[in-house]
Amino acid sequence: MRFLIVFLSLLIWLPTCKISQAKATNISKTNTLVSVATFKKTNEMDYEIRTASGTLLTNTMDLKFLKTNTLSVLDRSNRVIYLLQDFKDIEIGSSGTATILAENIGTNFYITNPNSFANYVNDQYVSTGKFTNVNGSYVYYDDGSNSTYYLDGIRNFPDWGAKTTTKLPFSASNTYWTRVADKSTYHIIKDGKSIDYTNLTTEQSGDDMLVKENGAVRYVLPAYYTTASYVYKPVEIYKGSETSTVDTDTASGCVRGNCENGWGKLQYENGYYDGFWENGKKNGYGLYKWNGVGKYIGNWRNDQMNGYGIYIADNEDNIAGMYQNGELNGVGYTVTGNKWEQGLFNKGTLTTPYTYSSNNVESGCTAGDCDDKYGKFVWTNGDTFIGFFKGGKMHLGTYNFSNGDKYSGTFNAENQFHGFGRYFFEGGGYYGGEWVNGMYEGKGYYHDKDYKKQVGIWKDGSLVKSLE
Repeated sequence: MRFLIVFLSLLIWLPTCKISQAKATNISKTNTLVSVATFKKTNEMDYEIRTASGTLLTNTMDLKFLKTNTLSVLDRSNRVIYLLQDFKDIEIGSSGTATILAENIGTNFYITNPNSFANYVNDQYVSTGKFTNVNGSYVYYDDGSNSTYYLDGIRNFPDWGAKTTTKLPFSASNTYWTRVADKSTYHIIKDGKSIDYTNLTTEQSGDDMLVKENGAVRYVLPAYYTTASYVYKPVEIYKGSETSTVDTDTASGCVRGNCENGWGKLQYENGYYDGFWENGKKNGYGLYKWNGVGKYIGNWRNDQMNGYGIYIADNEDNIAGMYQNGELNGVGYTVTGNKWEQGLFNKGTLTTPYTYSSNNVESGCTAGDCDDKYGKFVWTNGDTFIGFFKGGKMHLGTYNFSNGDKYSGTFNAENQFHGFGRYFFEGGGYYGGEWVNGMYEGKGYYHDKDYKKQVGIWKDGSLVKSLE
C-alpha cells in the first residue's frame, strides 16, 4: 500500500478531571471608574469616542445598556470596555464622558450591574444558556458551543463590573464539581444547573470522594480532600465493571472489550468512547461521540485529547489540528459555516492567523504559503496536499492521491506519514493510529473493505499484538 504525506483531524473534549482552573487576571475598574475619554452622540445609536489625547477609536462594538441609560462599548483593538454615561438621554450632537470599566479584557468576558448581566464568547453575545450562582460567581453553560464557563465574582459588584471569564476544562457530560472546604460541602453542576442531591450520599476513598445515588457509585471527585475551595473540575463518571462484554447503547460503563488496558467501548450518559485504553484512561487512537452534538476522532493521552485530531459537529462545523489538554494548541483550523480560519492556536484561541488565497498558478503552490505557513500544493500527476508546511515540507494536513486514497495527519521532514494520522482507501479500507516513517507503527485500528478489523500494536506495517 502507498504511504506518503499529509494532514487533517480536529478537536473537542472529553471528561477529564486533573486540570486546575485558570484564574482571570484582569481587574475591573468599576469601583474607581477612570474618566480618560469623551464621546459624541452622532445618531440615535451612533457615536464617536476619543481618548484623552484626542485619538478617535475606530474598532468599537456596542455591548448592552443592562436596563440603564448608559451604553457599554468594547474597544476591540485595545481590549478596553467603556461606559458612555447617560447615552440614551442626551441629544444627538451632544458630548459626554466615557469612563473605563475594564482594561485588558479577554475575548470571553461578562459585563454586569445590579440590574442584569451579559455574557460574551469570542466577542459574541450569548443570549441563551443555563447558569448556577455559587458564592457570587456563575457556572454558565453555553449550549451553542457545548462549553461551560466560570464567571468569577459576577454578583459581587456593587455597580457596573466586567471581567474575563474562564472556559472550564472539557467535560463530555458537561458536569463539574467544586469543594467548599469551610462548610464541608460540595457542588455538582451539570449543563449549568445544580443536580438533584435528594438521593445522594458520599464516601471517602483516599483523597477522592465517591458520590453515590441510592447506594450505587455515580461520580468520582478526584483529589477532593486536597483541592482548594471553588476550583471547578470535571467529574469522573464511575465506569463500573471494566470487563463487561455487553454490547448495547442502553448499558452504562464498559459495554464492550477492555476499557482498562486494551481496546473497548465505554458508554456515558451523553454518548460513548470507542478506542484504546491504558490504565483505565483513554490513550491512543479513539473516537468520542456526543449524542446530538458531534464527534472527535484522533489521539488521546491521559484521558484528554492530545496530539492530532479532528472534531466534526453534527452541523458539519470542524475543529482540526494539534490538541493539548483538550484544546487546539499549535497549528490547526476551524470551519464554522462557510468561514475558515487557520493558523497558530494557543489554548483554543487563534493567535496567529494564516491567510489563504490563490497564487494564480495551476501546479506547484497554487494557494497560500507552502514554505512555513498554510497552503495548497498540486503535483502534475493529480495528487494534492492542503495543510501546514514547515521548512517547505509537509507538516500537518490532508494528502489526496489521484487514485482516490487520502491521508490526514502529521508528517516528518522527509514528507512521510509520521506521528499520528488516518488513511482512507478508495476501496473502503481504513487505518487510524500511529505511524513511523510512512508505516503503521504503534497503536492502530484497521479494517478492510468488508470491515474485517485488526486492532492493536503494529510494527513495520504489520499487526504484532492484537488488543481487541
